Amino acid sequence: MIDINYNRQDKRYEWIEPESGELFTFPAKQKHMAFRFAVSMLDGELYEAAERMIEAHPQLERVTWRAVELVCANAIEVFPVPSAGVVAMVDSSDGYGRYAIEHHEAGYSCQCEHFTSLAAPLT
Repeated sequence: MIDINYNRQDKRYEWIEPESGELFTFPAKQKHMAFRFAVSMLDGELYEAAERMIEAHPQLERVTWRAVELVCANAIEVFPVPSAGVVAMVDSSDGYGRYAIEHHEAGYSCQCEHFTSLAAPLT
């Protein structure tokens, strides 16, 4: 998990890069920017994948970054061998259990509300 803290005295968010110990600061109400910056520093491939998804589907920006949070929190269990089409399980972002990620001929889908409500494209 990426450890971003709010400094109440200075009214800013702070993140310390683990390898260098360098302190990065972000204005109040900008925790999302601190998180995105930290992801870009710690896992450039994940950051770039998120940016590509957002570029292709701008309406999914919030959902994409929430998915990145789940990845960073190790909330996704990927199975080496799919079982009945299920390739992974992901903790729900609302804390109400886990959802299956399934592989289909057309791509991937999830049991989560965003996919079952047809509000997200198969990718």
